[in-house]
Amino acid sequence: MSFSTYTARRKLNRLRRSACQLFTSEAMVKAIQRLELEVEARRLLVRKDRHLWKDIGERRKVLNWLLSYNPLWLRIGLETIYGELISLESNNDALGLAMFILQRLLWNPDIAAEFRHPRVPHLYKDGHEEALSRFTLKKLLLLVCFLDKAKESRLIEHDPCLFCVDAEFKASKDLLLAFSRDFLSGEGILPRHLGYLGLPVSHVQTPLDEFNFAVKNLAVDLKCGIRLVRVMELLVQDWSLSAKLRLPAISRLQKVHNVDIALHVLKSKGVDLKDEHGAPIDSRDVVDGHREKTLSLLWKIIFAFHVILDEDQLRDEISFLKRTLRTKRSLASLRADRGLQPSPATTRAPYEHGSTKVTLLMDWVRSVCDFYNLKVENFTVTFSDGRVLCYLIHHYHPGLLPEASVSHSTSQTVECSPRGRLELSCSASDSDSLDSPSLKFKELLENEKNNFRLVNSAVAFLGGVPAMINPADMSNTIPNEKVVMSYLSFLCARLLDLRNETRAARVIQGAWRKYRLKKDLQLYKVGGVFDLFIKIAELHRAATVIQRAFLTTRDRKQFRAIKAAALACQQRYRAVILARKDRQDYLSKRSAVICLQAAYRGYEVRKQLRIEHMAAVTIQSHFRKHQQRTNYKKLRWASSVLQARYRANKKMRAEVHALRAKRNAAVVLQAAFRGMKSRRIIKLKHEAASVIQRAYRAHCQHRPAKAQRTQYLELRSAAVILQAAFRGQQVRKEVSHRHQAATMIQSAFRKHREQVKFQAMRQSAIIIQRHCRSCTLVRRERVKFLSLKRSTVRLQAAIRGWCVRRDISRQNRAAVVIQSCWRGSVQRRIFQKKKEAAVKLQRRALWRGHRSRRLNDNPKIVKLRHHLRQVSAGVREEDKLCNKTSSALDYLLRYKHFSYILEALKNLETATRLSPECCERLVESGATNVIFTLIRCCNRSVPCMDVITFSIQILLNLSKYHKTIEAVFSVENSVETLLDLLQRYREKAGDKVAEKGGSIFTKACFLVALLLQDKHRAQEVMKLPKVLDRIRSIYRLTARKHKMDAERTIVKQKMNASINGSFFVSATPRKSRPAFAPDWVLRKDKLKDIVDPLRAIQMVAETLSIVL
Repeated sequence: MSFSTYTARRKLNRLRRSACQLFTSEAMVKAIQRLELEVEARRLLVRKDRHLWKDIGERRKVLNWLLSYNPLWLRIGLETIYGELISLESNNDALGLAMFILQRLLWNPDIAAEFRHPRVPHLYKDGHEEALSRFTLKKLLLLVCFLDKAKESRLIEHDPCLFCVDAEFKASKDLLLAFSRDFLSGEGILPRHLGYLGLPVSHVQTPLDEFNFAVKNLAVDLKCGIRLVRVMELLVQDWSLSAKLRLPAISRLQKVHNVDIALHVLKSKGVDLKDEHGAPIDSRDVVDGHREKTLSLLWKIIFAFHVILDEDQLRDEISFLKRTLRTKRSLASLRADRGLQPSPATTRAPYEHGSTKVTLLMDWVRSVCDFYNLKVENFTVTFSDGRVLCYLIHHYHPGLLPEASVSHSTSQTVECSPRGRLELSCSASDSDSLDSPSLKFKELLENEKNNFRLVNSAVAFLGGVPAMINPADMSNTIPNEKVVMSYLSFLCARLLDLRNETRAARVIQGAWRKYRLKKDLQLYKVGGVFDLFIKIAELHRAATVIQRAFLTTRDRKQFRAIKAAALACQQRYRAVILARKDRQDYLSKRSAVICLQAAYRGYEVRKQLRIEHMAAVTIQSHFRKHQQRTNYKKLRWASSVLQARYRANKKMRAEVHALRAKRNAAVVLQAAFRGMKSRRIIKLKHEAASVIQRAYRAHCQHRPAKAQRTQYLELRSAAVILQAAFRGQQVRKEVSHRHQAATMIQSAFRKHREQVKFQAMRQSAIIIQRHCRSCTLVRRERVKFLSLKRSTVRLQAAIRGWCVRRDISRQNRAAVVIQSCWRGSVQRRIFQKKKEAAVKLQRRALWRGHRSRRLNDNPKIVKLRHHLRQVSAGVREEDKLCNKTSSALDYLLRYKHFSYILEALKNLETATRLSPECCERLVESGATNVIFTLIRCCNRSVPCMDVITFSIQILLNLSKYHKTIEAVFSVENSVETLLDLLQRYREKAGDKVAEKGGSIFTKACFLVALLLQDKHRAQEVMKLPKVLDRIRSIYRLTARKHKMDAERTIVKQKMNASINGSFFVSATPRKSRPAFAPDWVLRKDKLKDIVDPLRAIQMVAETLSIVL
């Protein structure tokens, strides 16, 4: 076992001791006593309808709730409460914790042994369930309260999250409220009740607790400032700094604010925030990812606190090392016969540094290296060859790094000669000079790398020391002083931490050396007894050799015996493993053969079924082809008639349209012609008037006479009026003659066109009538022929079938007689053999039982046997299943009190689930109508939901059997009632009874699908008004709720991702949930129970063939 594993176990043991101290504190003990009194007094009580050890669903729910805790916290809590160690593969072994919870928390072997039936396995006496519920309730409440108190007191040093990142609950109060709501009877707010008992819960896991504080890149991971603030919290032990953070740190101002919190703490501790060049280190440098200044800030933090070193422990170790060195040198001088000489005075200069811990660290290194005569002057060049680190590890753990494996020939032990050659410092002669300086220097560098490899391997075995040094950065160069000091700090802390186990041996060795030193001094002072001292030393060495040989022989014998036993155990174990493997191979091959046989038989059956299906499909296709062809011919004839009529009508409309167009054109031409003629006449009149005016004006110029002009104008106007009247009369007469002529032409044309159309339609109608009459006559004759043919075929088939059935019946009767005789003979022989064997077994069993009772019976067993007979004789008749069914039916049909009805429904659910006769009896009594009436009368209260749950379960049990399913469906408005339940109890977010309502919803869907598996019942339901619309509406609502839940889950994951900085990195281990799912199926139709509401309503839609 490595030191790292040992340290981990030691830390775990320390954690267990701290947990036990917290658990056994005075306040905790009083609170536990008050909790036990509350449970025993039944003021905290588990509901009678909740079976934590029977119901697999309830066990899985409680197990998932408990596995929401961090596995390390859960392990410490269980071990502390039960007072025993849990054997796990690691602290993240969720499967081992789950098995312990199932076997020790939800089950108790001691209670089972107390209430176990003496004869019947897995049967327990009355009171077992109540005692087990009280035990589970005590342990569960105590576990939750203790973990909450341990988390608030920061029991674990690195303080991990109490709950897993993906847990359902993030607060102890929420978990207790959920447990109280689902399992406790008559309990309101459970955390308040526990607070009165002295077990308050207050822990709430925040997003900051789930933040991943791991650092992988200094330039990126420290920008947000959250990790720097956590470092300062750990160093100064001030846990209020996290409350000042701004989360999530998205903007630059938020990051600068977070980094300023850490820098303010450093300034308050007197840390100079300047880099090596004197430039100030600002929060903006860290946020901008300035690598040099960020690294300089980290070095400032490391050397300002040095929290890993303990000054008192370091001073104590230095003084112990110096005393041990003086004693060792005194013993060596006495054995060398030099007397007690004073220790040589140390003239080396003290190491000076601003930090006291660094000065003590150098004194510790020098004190250890004084044992090996090695000088240490600084933290740079002295450590470049790795010898100092090797000696430090060797001094505390010689077996881990032997002194002989340390390479002493390094570049630090070589000096340059006057002639330019490399020479070893331990020899200055020319004979020791090297022929190839470059090759020798490479060997020296290789020795230094070998030393560092030894150091790294030893440190890896020790554990707890980060890998900060690299041979390439240390050898053949000046190492970084800060890196060496930090590495030595971790190494010193680790070695001093592990020295407690070896300190006792070192103290004993020091005391023995002091005792030997005193004895040697006494012998040395007495000069005459010097020879005696030599003889005693020789005798001591001889005794040591003899003891070593004896111990070696004894250990060798023990090793051989253990080896032989181990070989025998290995052989036996390998034989058992081989036999188990062979059996597993045989069972796997057998199951594979059975699967292959079943698959082949299924293939043959499906092949035959496929052939028959194809034949039926072929027959159906030919019949449908004939039917469709007949329909097609009818449709073709009808379409031809319609097309002819349509085309004639269309042609008529086209001709009417053309005639109307011609008429309009003629009217337009007439109007144009009349206008042109009128304009021409007016133009002639204008010209005549112009001539008259010109002549008149000329006449007036020669003979002006006013009277003549007036007379002329009167004559002229009279002439114009007469001319206009005459011309209008002539024009109107002409137009009237033309209109009469056009009307006569049009009427004659239309008469001719209609006569032609009528003759054509008359001829078409005559042809169609002839064709229809011929088709009708042919069809009538064909129907007569087909009916005659079918009658003939039926008569022939009936005669032939009667003959074949008569022959087959005779053969079957003969075969049945022969088979019955043969089977009777075989069964009689088998029965005779079994009877003889049973008689022999009975005789042997009776004799053995009688002999065993005579040999082993004691008064206690005899008393138990008589008591069992008395109990069996006193069994009541009403405890039988049939009598329970009768009493439950009587309660259901007679009483109206809610508790009686609920108890009757529970008994009826058990009876109908276990016995088909009870199902038939329930149907005959007419209880199905009462059950549906109860369902319609219930509201959304919790007791009514229990009544509805048991009622639907009873209806499901009745629907499993073919004799009673019709009685369920035939109840008036049964399907409408179930659809009302679906509408009322669809799943809603935020409802405290959503889980129970969702169970009613899925069971109602399951019952509807089971009732509508029959096609006739499904068709009747589809004829009901608005059934399909209601199912589609319920499906849309359920699908929208399912979509909203999915979107809400995605948003929650994105929020967690924005806080943690990544979707994939998690600081707290994820829990693994073992699957404990019941494999319950219906016995008749093999339909599996469905929990998802969306899948349940989809099943109903698929049963009715509804397209959603």
